[in-house]
Amino acid sequence: MNKPLYAFVVVLTFALLLAACSAPAAPAPVVVTAPPQVIEVTKVVAGTPVTQQIVVTVTPAPTPDPYDANAPITVWIDADRQPAFDAYVKAHPDKASLLKAVTVDREQFPAKVLLFNNTDQGWPDVVFAEPRLVGRVADDAHHFPLDLTPWVPADVLSGYTGMDGCTFGDKVYCLRYDLAMFVTYYNKPLMDEFGYTVPTTWEEYQDLSDKVAAEHPGYYLGTWGDGWTYISYFDASGCPSHELVNDSTLKIDMTDPRCVRAAKLVDHMLDNGTMFNTDYFSAEFAAVVSSNKLLAMPGPAWMFGVFGGNENSSWYKTSEHQLGVANPLKWKDDDKAITPAMGGAAWTVSSHTKNPKLAVDFIQWVTTDPDFWKGTTNFPAYKPIQNLFQDTMKTNELFANDPFPVYQQAATDIGPLDKWPRFDLIAPLSEAVKTGLQEDRSVESILPDVADKLAPLAEAQGYQVEVKK
Repeated sequence: MNKPLYAFVVVLTFALLLAACSAPAAPAPVVVTAPPQVIEVTKVVAGTPVTQQIVVTVTPAPTPDPYDANAPITVWIDADRQPAFDAYVKAHPDKASLLKAVTVDREQFPAKVLLFNNTDQGWPDVVFAEPRLVGRVADDAHHFPLDLTPWVPADVLSGYTGMDGCTFGDKVYCLRYDLAMFVTYYNKPLMDEFGYTVPTTWEEYQDLSDKVAAEHPGYYLGTWGDGWTYISYFDASGCPSHELVNDSTLKIDMTDPRCVRAAKLVDHMLDNGTMFNTDYFSAEFAAVVSSNKLLAMPGPAWMFGVFGGNENSSWYKTSEHQLGVANPLKWKDDDKAITPAMGGAAWTVSSHTKNPKLAVDFIQWVTTDPDFWKGTTNFPAYKPIQNLFQDTMKTNELFANDPFPVYQQAATDIGPLDKWPRFDLIAPLSEAVKTGLQEDRSVESILPDVADKLAPLAEAQGYQVEVKK
């Protein structure tokens, strides 16, 4: 081999050996793809958490939290609820700076929500209102309430009485605060003096009216004069004048026998002079009660406070164990009483709130906390604290008997008509009742008028309306 060629071979061989001994080249990158996974993602739709299953092949970015636990909340109240707000603030000083109370006229609540929807701002976070008002802001146009079922523990929700008016399908839009179920109030000294027995059925009530008319004319067993007095007798009869078949269908059947029997009862007592002819709160009716001319009548749980028993009351000026409380009346052919209600409020949370945790904690606390409810004169909707009402009533010298067992049972018998449609009932019912009185028409003759007044209001709210008159 010639020398130049040999030298080339030696150099080449040496270079190859050096290459073999040096660090290995970096491997080609390996892309590892995770197998597809099914994950659950929670979105918030109109204030309600909605869970969906999504197939992903890469790690998803974390879903941003739409809420802020440090966001302030505004609470709409009436003047009587200021102590509830103040009590919560006192019990939660660490949250005090986040809470603001605003006193409002809650009857304006539905209209205000529409205004806020138009401007996309201004909604309160919490509102104190009757379920009838909550129902009026639960439609698609208002879409105000937050569904509370994901936020309030199921065992707490099950502890409330009278929740039909807060429940819409499988959603719960409010927590009941107090209840206003009807009972039968009677003047015990007068009943004893006249030798009368407290009626237990509406038929006995009518029979008693005949005795009173014959033996003690000028004494009364009730009054008839507006929409609330209409509910006192017609809802107690189960009359389907505003019966929600479901959340989209309203039944108005004024030909139903339950409507006819209520009308005949009121007509009978108007004719024999034992039914007065104004609303509950007129000066004229106050004069009847204060002059000791009211023997008995149906009335809501809170009405004992109107009877009063003190010098500032326009009804009873003294407390001498004169006010008896008996079970709501039933129709003899019915299995049990159908108890109407006159008010009874609730708390609702906005679906627009940025701090549902605080808002829900507020409404749960003010409806369930036993320390707050001690000494209450309102009948609590939350069953575990209802005994606190009994403790308060034991020292009230107005009562002729312990009213608690009566109130407690009546609370469980509140009828389905206490769930109102998405419009006001009292104004149109009052118009029908007052027109009938002014024109000296029988109550039975105004039943078609009730249908004529309610049906257009229902249709305007999008209900499918079933009408018979």
